[in-house]
Amino acid sequence: MLSGTFHQKARGMLEVRVFMNSSVEDVIGFKCCNLPDQNLEIHVINNGAEPVRAPSRFVLEKDGENVELLTVYPPGGQLVQPHEAAAFYCTMDEEEWKSYSSITAFDAQGNPYKASL
Repeated sequence: MLSGTFHQKARGMLEVRVFMNSSVEDVIGFKCCNLPDQNLEIHVINNGAEPVRAPSRFVLEKDGENVELLTVYPPGGQLVQPHEAAAFYCTMDEEEWKSYSSITAFDAQGNPYKASL
């Protein structure tokens, strides 16, 4: 089930898309990595002309409160080439997910890329 596609092109560099209960959950849980319940899939797309390092750091916001996702796979981040995407995964309660209003991704310099949910 696609929870929604959320775009934010801050400074023309990174775009964030989020999918709840994507089909990749089964692959990561069984075939790939033995990480069960990775039901939230986050794509970071590099719309710029240079590679961008995207850390495994995301912050969700609800009612003015920020909640950092602490168990994102893969850890350590990824280098995202121009016009390509990197995927990150974590566990998220579906009911809790509905309460968030935005997600923020970051580049290696700490610049935020916020997307409304």
